[in-house]
Amino acid sequence: MSWVERNRDHIEKIRCYVLGFRNARPPVFDWLQGGREPLFPWTPESDRGTAFLLCYCALCQNIGPEKLVRLLAYLWQEYGDDFFRLNKLSFEELQARIGKHPGLQEWVLLPKAPGVLRSVCDFFFKHGRLLPWVRSQADGEASVAVLCDEIFMMGKTSPFKSKARYFLWLLTQLPGSDPAAFWNERTLLPITPGHIRFLREFGPLKNRRQSPWLTPEEKLAYCNRFFRMLLPDHPWSVYTALDSYLKPNGFSKQPQFPMLPTHGKPLDAGSERKWLCRDLLGGCLQCPLAPDCPGREDL
Repeated sequence: MSWVERNRDHIEKIRCYVLGFRNARPPVFDWLQGGREPLFPWTPESDRGTAFLLCYCALCQNIGPEKLVRLLAYLWQEYGDDFFRLNKLSFEELQARIGKHPGLQEWVLLPKAPGVLRSVCDFFFKHGRLLPWVRSQADGEASVAVLCDEIFMMGKTSPFKSKARYFLWLLTQLPGSDPAAFWNERTLLPITPGHIRFLREFGPLKNRRQSPWLTPEEKLAYCNRFFRMLLPDHPWSVYTALDSYLKPNGFSKQPQFPMLPTHGKPLDAGSERKWLCRDLLGGCLQCPLAPDCPGREDL
């Protein structure tokens, strides 16, 4: 018997767990209108809001989410509406302004950041409004391929293509986005440490000594088969629930994409460990998996 056949009741519990996150919003939405700390005058679903999300995803590499958003907010204050036409302005001026922003000296993408932003703006001028453009593709993987091919440092040579796939997933979270219009049977979610952690604790990786994949492509396909098994009609809904599993709810010192911690300061040594999954569910008592979870609070 397969793992799925042996664990049908357990899989139903996982589905109940996933449904508990249906109202959770991506952390980056907190900095747009309607969020907890709006720094920009657009809603996530507006044309400029989705354009901002693409800028964010293109630069989301080896930098904390809040630090990256603060940089983009600084550039918005400096350039105003020209923020979305940086490809038409002076490269040297953009480079100098980014260099003046504090706290970026150790960011490995710093020398390439101006080129990334200008490349994203080239994309806007070529394709126009992003959500209608993705819908016109009617194929999420085709959209990912174009994004990676046309935007500098977007992941063209990476088998995971996490930046582009995360952007596409963000579009599924927009009000009125109709993900089924562009998310077909080939479309893949990016995978995160939280996803792997969940599969090792509650999925088919539990008690396995060796991973069932040999290549990054096989790893990506394996995880996405699990996502689709859980919710075949809307697999994008699995992302937040599994990603947030036992993820610390503060910023790590060197977060890596696509780890996206929530707002907060790093935990002090000796402070109580808090988990993002617990925060989003409103406590472990709300979680159908809590009795078997090694990170649960006392029940």
